[in-house]
Amino acid sequence: MGKIMLLNINIAVGQTNGNDDSLSSKPWIGNLFIGTFLELNGHEVTMLEIPNNNSDSLEKLMANIKREKPLLIGFSAYTETNNMALIIAKEVKRQYPDIKIVFGGPHPTLCPKDVILSKYVDFLILMEGESTIVELVLAIETEEATIKYDDIPGLVFKRDNRIIKNNPRPKIADLDLLPIIKRELADLECYIGIINVSSSRGCPNKCIYCSAAALSGSRYRVRDIRNVFMEFVLLKLMLREKVKEIYITDDTFTAIPDRAEKFAKLIFQHNLNVKWRCESRIDVMTESLIKTLAKSGLVSVQYGIESGCQDVLDKIKKRIDLEHAKAVIDFTHKAGVYICLSFMLGHYCDTHATMQKTVDFISYVHNKYKLIELVMGYNTPFPGTWQYTRMKELGMRLITERYEDFTLAQPVIETDNFTAQDLISFYKRAEPYLWQMEKTVTAQAQHQQLNHCHQAE
Repeated sequence: MGKIMLLNINIAVGQTNGNDDSLSSKPWIGNLFIGTFLELNGHEVTMLEIPNNNSDSLEKLMANIKREKPLLIGFSAYTETNNMALIIAKEVKRQYPDIKIVFGGPHPTLCPKDVILSKYVDFLILMEGESTIVELVLAIETEEATIKYDDIPGLVFKRDNRIIKNNPRPKIADLDLLPIIKRELADLECYIGIINVSSSRGCPNKCIYCSAAALSGSRYRVRDIRNVFMEFVLLKLMLREKVKEIYITDDTFTAIPDRAEKFAKLIFQHNLNVKWRCESRIDVMTESLIKTLAKSGLVSVQYGIESGCQDVLDKIKKRIDLEHAKAVIDFTHKAGVYICLSFMLGHYCDTHATMQKTVDFISYVHNKYKLIELVMGYNTPFPGTWQYTRMKELGMRLITERYEDFTLAQPVIETDNFTAQDLISFYKRAEPYLWQMEKTVTAQAQHQQLNHCHQAE
């Protein structure tokens, strides 16, 4: 069987002197799922993380390809890394024209034409790719004698100068059928600080700025919580002192409170002694639940607030109440859990007055609490989001055509109510309260990756 090489272009921001404990420096969990599934089916897999805009890394990659001679190279691409991935694909095809290239991940799934029209890309895998890539490799190895490209659900490919998009592949209904990911597929030296774990797929919420549902479905699918607990045990045994914290990267780990409580009880029962963190929505957190989770080792939780104006929250379909949010922040703080609150400037319905309310809300929580981290980005209409498909209707105007600018770290839209310079001005008003962690760059890189649908597999 031929070798398979899986590549991911990192979204790291800046340098952290080798001590980066953010998720942006970790092997992408989607590729780990893909690689583990391929290996389970008898294939040899190599995984590489490529720093964005790094010429030395490209040279090392080409040397690696020359040595490994892979049958297929798979690229995972976010919107902001898609163009860089295409540049690398072009160089691969220039030097090794017989190697097949497949793209998957958030951007190819949401904007397939942006990718498949490139003459350097042979295939796209849409949505969840574990089964699709196994069938694709089988088709390539047997020159379609065993299975034809046309018969692989979830695949986009080219034949006779035509682009063919097959029927979608149904979502994996039972996530427990997937193996626990094999961390050894990546360089274990990457695993210091925060280690990422995924325990669910899909998002039932309808926030207009998020593409999670478009990527992984609107039905919330979960792994058995005992399965998740065993992955925690495995990480502790395998990485030992390298593990500072384990991050459950689900959009809302607490979406099923009984499941989260059962997880905490498993940690109690087996005395695992592990620090962990997760994301939660304001509307599903309760005081009793946060106390239980804190006792089990939960040290940090992230809540997405997004605006300090209730009218804006209602219009972006966030489904949270600011007064209730204050209560949740208060009892989370009393439980001794470090809080990260995320905000965005530049919603389609924002005005100078509503953005000032956001700044005021940030100032309020900063002055009231100590165990709190306040982070902010600029609203960015990523492909696949409700707001992206309705930008004109919502009065949003893109001020850049470069996907590389879609980082949340710079304004990319204007409306009749605000300019890019207005957004920067309000950000500066909030800046004294933001990014108070010791490693500011690390925090920002992590926030950017988490807010770009890290869960999409």
